[in-house]
Amino acid sequence: MIPLFVDLKGFKVCIFGFGDVGKRRFNKILHANPDKITIYTKYIGRGEINKYENNYRNVEFIICDINNMLDDDLKDTIQKYDFIITAIDEKNNKRIVNISKKLNKFISSSTFEKDINIIIPAYCNVDGVYFTVYTEGKSPLIAKNIRKLVENYLKNHEYEILIQNNLRDFLKNNISLQKDRKKILEEVFKNEDFKREFLELIDKYK
Repeated sequence: MIPLFVDLKGFKVCIFGFGDVGKRRFNKILHANPDKITIYTKYIGRGEINKYENNYRNVEFIICDINNMLDDDLKDTIQKYDFIITAIDEKNNKRIVNISKKLNKFISSSTFEKDINIIIPAYCNVDGVYFTVYTEGKSPLIAKNIRKLVENYLKNHEYEILIQNNLRDFLKNNISLQKDRKKILEEVFKNEDFKREFLELIDKYK
């Protein structure tokens, strides 16, 4: 596998299960802007459904028990979506993974990680800077702690992100060689006085 960032605009996503894991997957998927997210679950109240469907125009819930669905029923359901996420019991996760793979769908599961083709890892986003970490299921807690450390670091260095972004734009427009731009950036970030003055200029003219 290789890490990818995916914009889901134009795609349909299906989530089986809406417990703690399903909700975490849902919250991450929302940020990828899918055209439709359909959630199949048997445990959810009408008030919670209304809350989600009123707040998110692209979300719908279907109340059902996957245990009562035959493989052919699951196949017909999965066929309608581009990305499949399953976060229910192990037995049904396995059924959904197997059917999804036969249909050449992108499939993520809370179990059977060796058999799936999409991982939704722990990640953070600070001012457009993304960081993600994945431990192959060995230690989700380690992944979570690393993500928090990086997120705190980025939040404490937002001014450097701002400086570098603006300075890179300037250098791209004025210096053609990438190696020369890199050398300048490295030298600049050793100079605290320059960073302070450059921030003042950005604030003055933004």
